[in-house]
Amino acid sequence: MPFKLKLINIVFVFYVFLIAILSPFLLLSALPVRLFRGRKHSDHYIHFLSGLLSRHLFFIFGIKVDVCGLENLPKSNNICFISNHQGLADIPLIAGYIPKTVGFIAKKELGRIPFLNIWMSALGCVLIDRKNLRNSLHTIEKGILQIGKGHPMVIFPEGTRSRSGQPGHFKPGSFKLVTGSNALAVPVSISGSYKVLEETGIITPSKIKLTIHPAIDVSSLSETEKTSLHQKVEEIIISGL
Repeated sequence: MPFKLKLINIVFVFYVFLIAILSPFLLLSALPVRLFRGRKHSDHYIHFLSGLLSRHLFFIFGIKVDVCGLENLPKSNNICFISNHQGLADIPLIAGYIPKTVGFIAKKELGRIPFLNIWMSALGCVLIDRKNLRNSLHTIEKGILQIGKGHPMVIFPEGTRSRSGQPGHFKPGSFKLVTGSNALAVPVSISGSYKVLEETGIITPSKIKLTIHPAIDVSSLSETEKTSLHQKVEEIIISGL
């Protein structure tokens, strides 16, 4: 491994360790904000904090991000962002560069990771057990409630990282979150995030492009159009890669 990349990875481990230690203290200050000023102000604070850390993380490790389509973001928060999933960098990318406080539908195993689970709870993430159908349906219901409260959610309909520039097949079942909430579906294309880690197995300076496409008003779709929504969104996302 070249010395520069080796140094970057050593710094990355130290940086993550430092954030892990600081996380409880950083997020604890959101509690009085939520108690006295409400959910909206608390969400703004958490978004500011997570966005600041994500952007700083990318800057430190030479990861350049190009964001396109911010003008397509709806003013409403009744939103479900739907994105392809290339790598681990996708979550801090969305949290840091989409100017809304978002929660993620994430696999339950992530909830067992110390400190990461604190951030996931603060962001309003919902954990899903993909091996348990009943639990999956319950998770979708919780996600629908989150969107109904004005807290946007993010789904990765591939179900797992593609670890490449070629997206996996979009699972129609994950779109129940969108159709069940009658949310504004916002397709998001992520290009190049797999090069940060998955391509080489080490943290590597890379370029990522994040494209936000125009929203689809699910409430205006017919039942037939809702049934084929996953195909339409998949085509839109692939067009931005």
